[in-house]
Amino acid sequence: MRLGNYKLVVCAVITALSVGYGSLLAQTSHLGEDTPRFEVASVRQNLNPNPAWRMEFTPDGVTAKDVTLLWALHEAYGISDDDLWSGGPAWLDKARFDIEAKYDVSQYPDLSPKQRRAMLQELLIDRFKLVVHHQAKQFPLYALVVLKGGPRFEITKAEDLRKNPMYGVMCMVKSGKRGAIAMQGCTVKQFADDLGGYARNDLGRRVVDQTGLSEHYNFVLHWARTDATPTDNLNATEQNWPLVFTAVKEQLGLELKPIKGLLDTIIIDHAEMPSAN
Repeated sequence: MRLGNYKLVVCAVITALSVGYGSLLAQTSHLGEDTPRFEVASVRQNLNPNPAWRMEFTPDGVTAKDVTLLWALHEAYGISDDDLWSGGPAWLDKARFDIEAKYDVSQYPDLSPKQRRAMLQELLIDRFKLVVHHQAKQFPLYALVVLKGGPRFEITKAEDLRKNPMYGVMCMVKSGKRGAIAMQGCTVKQFADDLGGYARNDLGRRVVDQTGLSEHYNFVLHWARTDATPTDNLNATEQNWPLVFTAVKEQLGLELKPIKGLLDTIIIDHAEMPSAN
């Protein structure tokens, strides 16, 4: 989980890279009797003309307001890149819903993020009659690898790590925009995900982590945008920043290496408007 400008961003941006696996998970079915269940749950369509979306796991469940089914699927399956989803009804990213679900904390006192996502998946399967399946697809990618001299960014000090009982260590995006990122307490994978977003126009492809680094780190990166125009009013310093490929090498000790790789995509085979509560 990541904090943007020190505010909780409830969507965990996860694009799972897998090289060399063929057919992925079987078609979605109910997740088994050992999966924790919500005791009570409400799913209602929200017709408010002024959306004010939010979604987060709570100490005893999950709450969402003004979210589309696609947004709920992002949270349930941990994949927030729309390009990695396909299929589904026409209202998938249009109709909005309020979701409230709770479980017995005394029965499930210490659920992991993976278990919480599984519970949300089960709820969506039940209420939306959801059926999905996974499929590996090949994409052009950039792999982040470590240069010979080693990385040039610091491991986050233990006292600077921000932890959440439900999400664990929080990745804090202190600032982020096209051309500049500052992050604290983040994994290289989280940095790669954000770099692929903020520098999408400069790179033209997703970024995946192949560094083998496993700690939480502080990242600061500045680069020259290839899509900048005079109306952006960039100052002299910003105009002299290097292109992103050079910036990653000089400022971080990493390299963006072009590769082809398989990413996990999810195909929505079926979904219905939710059943009555």
